Amino acid sequence: MENNHAGHRERMRQRFRKNMSFEGFSEHEIMEMLLFYVFPRGNTNPLAHQLTEKFGTVKGVLNASPEELTQLNDVNVNCALALKFFNILTSYVARQELGGIDARDFEKMLEYAKTFFYGEKTEKIKVFCINNKCQVQSVSDAGVGTSDRVTLDFKELTKIILNSGCNNIILAHNHPNAQSDPSQEDIILTRKVQNYLAMLDINVLDHYVIGDDGITSMRSGGLIT
Repeated sequence: MENNHAGHRERMRQRFRKNMSFEGFSEHEIMEMLLFYVFPRGNTNPLAHQLTEKFGTVKGVLNASPEELTQLNDVNVNCALALKFFNILTSYVARQELGGIDARDFEKMLEYAKTFFYGEKTEKIKVFCINNKCQVQSVSDAGVGTSDRVTLDFKELTKIILNSGCNNIILAHNHPNAQSDPSQEDIILTRKVQNYLAMLDINVLDHYVIGDDGITSMRSGGLIT
């Protein structure tokens, strides 16, 4: 039986090696190969099916919390942590690839902002400090909340911006398991931040809202000026 599994693994690797891509692979097959690196021996196909059936896609599996993952009988703590490691690693690599971008490149900025919220189950507000070369100088947490609300710490926000030496910022926060449409509370908070920071000669260039359906720019939507 072990020899059969070893042969199956090698055939899967050869399929991948042929094009160095997942072209032609199903979601559970990609998950199965990922589990090769979690379980060095044995048949990972049944667990791959369980995971993709429960969470829908490989992305859904990697975005799941350790608590959600370990609800499956065959997923132990080490397996859950390994899957979260892969999730955080992909986010880290995506940020590196987009690092040093011009903040005026709207589409790339949206993609960059999304990488900071992969798999987040609670709402967070992040502040992107933009330097005089229109590059993102730093990204920091300015508020952490629950699954459906977050409180912005104005004192912490001011400290972050002043320490960066930047006069321009972009805010971003997420709506876990919800759409990216800004709520009325989001709009009111953003305008309060704008008015507050204007007294310090700091500009709020935009506020991004990240949801399950993608990302929304408040400025593009005409919600802030």
